Amino acid sequence: MKKKVLIFDIFGDLAHFRKYYSTSSPVTFSIIPPVTVLGVLGAILGLSKEENKYIRELNEAGTQVAVQILRPVKKIRMGINLINTKGNIWVPKQRKEGARTQIRFEFLKDVAYRLYVTMGNEQLFKQLSEMVYEHKSYYTVSLGISELLADFRYVAEKEFIWCEGNQHFVNIVSAVPVEYLAADGISITPGKRYLKERVPLQMNDDREVLNYGDLLTETQGQELNVKLKGYWESPQERIVLI
Repeated sequence: MKKKVLIFDIFGDLAHFRKYYSTSSPVTFSIIPPVTVLGVLGAILGLSKEENKYIRELNEAGTQVAVQILRPVKKIRMGINLINTKGNIWVPKQRKEGARTQIRFEFLKDVAYRLYVTMGNEQLFKQLSEMVYEHKSYYTVSLGISELLADFRYVAEKEFIWCEGNQHFVNIVSAVPVEYLAADGISITPGKRYLKERVPLQMNDDREVLNYGDLLTETQGQELNVKLKGYWESPQERIVLI
């Protein structure tokens, strides 16, 4: 089995991918979730945001992604002023307490990921590949929230083949869903930093999460040495598509 995969890097000064259980003090995932990658692809392609049509179009196109961490995960906290825009609170002579509230946000700093994207819809895939190659996007690309602007860079378009696993340990450059691991599936290497984080993997066009999963990552951007049920391979790297 073969798949054509578009590879490009996305990077920025700051990112925030809010964890679903955080409330008054928003905290962030350490890696961009696969459902957030759909937002990036939708922005580049200019797919409609109305009623979240971009999610439906990308899901119907059979979109799968893999994410590689390129820079070590670093987090900082900053106070952000949130403005109350309800109830005419900013009308002259009516302004009162509560017009502004400062909340401490957690951000990722000096962020860079390598995205691997494949689709069953060849026309949409070709359009995406051309847009990324020409460094164009229909909407501004951001990393989680609109104020955190991102840039992207075309890397390559490669053919990956499916490989059955479970026999040997292999080096994987992307994040790996824990459910893909064999029973004795992790080879711990001194000096590496491992993180298991529960993230949303699939979402429908009502923005309802269909599937959460634990992603295993190496937070310094190094490869994972794991034994898997299966993976995708090119001559240069191995990945797990989600």
